[in-house]
Amino acid sequence: MPVQSSLFEAAPDPAGASSTPTTDARLAAARLHGLLHELRLLNEELPVIVEGRRDVDALRRLGLKGAILTLHCGRTVAAFAEQLSRRFPAVVLLLDWDRRGRQLHTQLTRLLETDWEEYHYLRQELITLCKSTISSVEELPALLAASSTHPPVPASPRKTTAGRHPAP
Repeated sequence: MPVQSSLFEAAPDPAGASSTPTTDARLAAARLHGLLHELRLLNEELPVIVEGRRDVDALRRLGLKGAILTLHCGRTVAAFAEQLSRRFPAVVLLLDWDRRGRQLHTQLTRLLETDWEEYHYLRQELITLCKSTISSVEELPALLAASSTHPPVPASPRKTTAGRHPAP
């Protein structure tokens, strides 16, 4: 069975005929655009936590304008978690889904006393949509560029606590 070369491309036709993106690929691209729209909206009020500077740059290219904080900032994970818990009642964790990212995510979530669970669905859905294609936040802009022929379908944000959290 032919394998898709990208999440957003149709599987090659074994007969060699050109094909158009499958419905599943279009839906995946639309859902990815929707998730990023939700992330942009949430980031207006909540900080997004990523691993490093390239992740920050990638999210800025995707239109996030709020606070984006890097876990790799010269402090231990425990000290970082303590500072987050003191400063913010809630955060969005968007660590990579490679082996190291999963380890850091587990370590950080065990230490956090602030709310991150409410927004965990974003990372989980990104992993589900992208894990066969990419494994890090910094790769998202290239993946989105590959889907630029598909119109974005913004999803409405899930339950938020607008007004409860101070702006970063």
